[in-house]
Amino acid sequence: EQSGRAFFQVNTEGSETLYDQVLAKVKEVSPNPKDTLLLDVCCGTGTIGQYCMKEGAVGRVVGVDISEPAIADAKINAEINGFASSDDSQPFDRTRFIAARAEDVLAKELKKESTTTNVIAVVDPARDGLHSDVLKTLRMKEKIQRVVYVSCNPIGSLVRDSGLLCAPPTKRYPGRPYYPSTAQPVDMFPLTPHCEMVMTFDRLPEQSDKKEC
Repeated sequence: EQSGRAFFQVNTEGSETLYDQVLAKVKEVSPNPKDTLLLDVCCGTGTIGQYCMKEGAVGRVVGVDISEPAIADAKINAEINGFASSDDSQPFDRTRFIAARAEDVLAKELKKESTTTNVIAVVDPARDGLHSDVLKTLRMKEKIQRVVYVSCNPIGSLVRDSGLLCAPPTKRYPGRPYYPSTAQPVDMFPLTPHCEMVMTFDRLPEQSDKKEC
């Protein structure tokens, strides 16, 4: 389902390549998919999260996006694909999609996951990148061991956000930092100077935290 007011990549063949890159990075750190939660930030119509579920990489998805039409589509797509969503006021089973600013709800949603041990975050923001409070949450919630960042602005906001994810802990951005482990450009816009970037950030091991920082 794709409504007229929801964003979707116009290069559908390129999108498949992009999603395959994300899927591969999710699978690498999902040894027990049924026990793995995918946090899909700026999820749009829920495509990435539901694709990862369809391919057996994760067992559950929480998707957040500011666009109400996109979230409405995501819920319809979850029904179509057999990933039934629970009512927003109830604990969810396989998928949960929230229409809100990520910086307003992300920390609250993660608090509900006190028993979940494996959380993978996929973020796919607009050109402005991630809000500072989202970056803070990704840093603080150390059960998130990997962030897969899909960027349409790899020489702009991705550079800034990478620095904040990987910098030594501060009062503003506490928690063990990440390090960039892989970067894969995807040519979504042939014959132009633009590309998408799929960059993977992994959490520094506890024993190397002080040494690296």
